[in-house]
Amino acid sequence: MSFDVEKMNKLPPEARFLDINDFWYFPNRWVVKFLYPLPVSPTQITITSLIAGLFSVGCYIIDSNAGLMWGALFLYLKIFLDNIDGNLARVRGETSRLGRFLDSLTDFLVSFLVYLVLTLRLVGETNNSFYWYIGGLAFLSCLMHCSYFVFYLVKYTSVFGTYLCNRVDENITEKDNEAYEAGELSVLVYFLHRAHVFLYRWQDKTIEWFDCLSKKLGSIRNSQEVSKKNWYGDKVFLTLISPLCLCTNNMLLVFFSLLDEIESGFWFVIIVGNVYLLILQVLKIIKARNNLVLEK
Repeated sequence: MSFDVEKMNKLPPEARFLDINDFWYFPNRWVVKFLYPLPVSPTQITITSLIAGLFSVGCYIIDSNAGLMWGALFLYLKIFLDNIDGNLARVRGETSRLGRFLDSLTDFLVSFLVYLVLTLRLVGETNNSFYWYIGGLAFLSCLMHCSYFVFYLVKYTSVFGTYLCNRVDENITEKDNEAYEAGELSVLVYFLHRAHVFLYRWQDKTIEWFDCLSKKLGSIRNSQEVSKKNWYGDKVFLTLISPLCLCTNNMLLVFFSLLDEIESGFWFVIIVGNVYLLILQVLKIIKARNNLVLEK
């Protein structure tokens, strides 16, 4: 089968939007094309990205400018490979729930360790325990930003039926339990699924609550509520929230690491990231209310 670059995309042409994250790994199509005929699996790429992330953590532990530089470079390699695995799987038609959960858990582990060691650097350099709170808040903000973007992306794809590998609700269902008991679902996939729910469920529920509240605010009293298609099908909104994805959050760490300004990077994620998210959500609510007024 010949290489078809179109299959790299999660969405068909008519459903695509400008994803800012694509700028960070634009050469990936050539790498995927190179890997396509080789006996390299997407899972192997995911594991390699995990190794790159762990190398990044190891470099960040080194208390020197060289440690920051190499930590940033290996973190970027992790970001790049993290996009390669999914694209390679889609081109080959090998997307799976195993890859979905392995990828998300790898992201969580590497992000947690990177924020942890960078926080340790700040505490060690300043002898100020206050940075534990700053590092923790930055990591928490990063997680919520990512969940926010993924929530609206998955809602968008589910409404339009374009990419269904990810579920809107990733809780383990009775069907999952039955498949596992019948041997139709592997122990590894079942374990990774449970680990995913344990780590991400509270984030998903928080964003779901935030979305429900926003939809109520976006509706007009005694009027029909905003439709799912209008609420979740806004491509401009998806483009604007795409910088909140984990990829761009990690690219900020790469950038500020190279500048030796980790503290500034943390504050940027906490202040700029959260204010930006809230502004976009307020604008989304205002737009929804204005559209309902026009429809009356």
